Amino acid sequence: MSSEPEKLRPALVLALDGATFDVIEPLVAAGRLPHLAAWMRAGAARPLPSTTPPVTFPAWSSFMTGLEPGEHGIFDFSQKIPGRYRIRFVNSRDRQGESLHAAVSRAGGRALVLGLPATYPPEPLEGLLVPGFDAPVSSASDATSSSNPDLYRRVAARAGPWMRPDLDEGSTEGGFHERAASTLLSRIERKTEFALAALDEMKREAGGSRPDLVVLVFSESDTIGHHYWRDHDPKSPRHDPSASAHRRSAVADIYAALDRACGRIRAAYGEDALCVVLSDHGMGGASDCIVHLNRYLAEQGFLRRRSKQRTRLEVAARAARDGALRVLPAGWIQALFRGARGAAGRLESAIRFGGMDWAHTQAFSEEVNTQPGVWINLAGREESGCVDPESYTALRSQVIERLLAWRLPGGEPVIARALPREEVYSGPFVERAPDIVLEMGTEGGYGLSLVPTPWHEGEAAGPAPVGAAASEAVVRLTGEGLAGGRGRGMNGTHRQAGIFIAHGEAAADLAPVSLSRVAPALAAAMGLRWRPGADSGEPSESAYSQEESDMVAARLRALGYLD
Repeated sequence: MSSEPEKLRPALVLALDGATFDVIEPLVAAGRLPHLAAWMRAGAARPLPSTTPPVTFPAWSSFMTGLEPGEHGIFDFSQKIPGRYRIRFVNSRDRQGESLHAAVSRAGGRALVLGLPATYPPEPLEGLLVPGFDAPVSSASDATSSSNPDLYRRVAARAGPWMRPDLDEGSTEGGFHERAASTLLSRIERKTEFALAALDEMKREAGGSRPDLVVLVFSESDTIGHHYWRDHDPKSPRHDPSASAHRRSAVADIYAALDRACGRIRAAYGEDALCVVLSDHGMGGASDCIVHLNRYLAEQGFLRRRSKQRTRLEVAARAARDGALRVLPAGWIQALFRGARGAAGRLESAIRFGGMDWAHTQAFSEEVNTQPGVWINLAGREESGCVDPESYTALRSQVIERLLAWRLPGGEPVIARALPREEVYSGPFVERAPDIVLEMGTEGGYGLSLVPTPWHEGEAAGPAPVGAAASEAVVRLTGEGLAGGRGRGMNGTHRQAGIFIAHGEAAADLAPVSLSRVAPALAAAMGLRWRPGADSGEPSESAYSQEESDMVAARLRALGYLD
């Protein structure tokens, strides 16, 4: 800590994960969001471009460090292990660059940070940091996963735990959409009570002084967008005209609840302080088309599968896993993955990379919608690489050309952008990104979803997923498949444009051009002497134990981020 604490001006950041002005502006006009409406009128409001890709871990890491992914080193929830056809799950120790809240603490200030993803293990902090969903907990957030166990226990004794994994978002059958919105409303209320209790406890500790910085992340706006966009948007190609009134109003109801929560927290923190409301990315509707990228690479001659016998075993393993995910309760599934040490990472690696004939595969994808990309199977870099380094640039250009030529039946491009990674990123961690960085295309303004190819018996084409009309590299969903779920994508997808609203002291001076410029702008407004890129120590290989990795994988699967 600084021996001479800096005099900091207070700042409150209310983060609404995945929130979009496409929802906010009509609700403001309808009078449903009185607090946000007032702050937008009196302050500043503008779209806020996210990171590439516009997804939770890289986006929030850029928010807190002021760095882009190539500089801080986090590109997704998982990271391909260099030279291996395996993945590991990333955490805060993989991130380079000092966070804004750590800088506040180092300057002698106090910070309250609740629910911010990519912060486990928590940094030492003067105040309290409770990580987001990436903390490896089973039934609820606990004191040991926070930066200040004693303070956490006092707050939880008053308000209960910060988070309970009470919704299996990866399994949307069995009336999920009729009950999930109510669960999310209860979750917003519980988090609000926790935040208010934490503010009160920290004021008591400091003789009535509030924390210098508060960052509070609500994930419910992201969840509701993923699962209820088709009910919210009657023009969605996945729209269900028979949806109940409860489902049709779910998105608006969650945003209204978040508006109330923001108003309560702002009042408790102080109306005189700078208040920023932002999101890490936006949200929009999904097309009824899903995309199998590895199938297309196989059709173009860049990828080959192994023998029929080996593939059958992999299909059986996937079928056993999917069967368990369909019939077992969420708690049992999490216990199963936690109990089999290292099972989740091995399983996820096998699903992404299993069955490839590496001697004849030049290019391949992990097929994750959170980080669309293509790797070149480069000799000397990959354990079974077959592409000579001298051929790398020409082959990559050829793959890019074929990807950009890929078209939907109506003529729209499947891939909106395909670029060499060094044209997208700069910094010391560019090599962590796929060789080709992709942006999925849209159909009539609705986003295409990248999902794993359903291979079978050594062939380059597999059976269509549930509710699909055909078995091809581009599949159009029908019937129950339109709701989304494993193998079908979610019916709401991320967008680049998030939100930025600033109100209160110095709000007029805040004009960040992107998410990664928010932290420097906040530091300047607070009077904090800090620059992005300050060394936070060498990134570790992994801070998760095998058991913790399995718990995080189970959590990501329950959130619907892992197929």
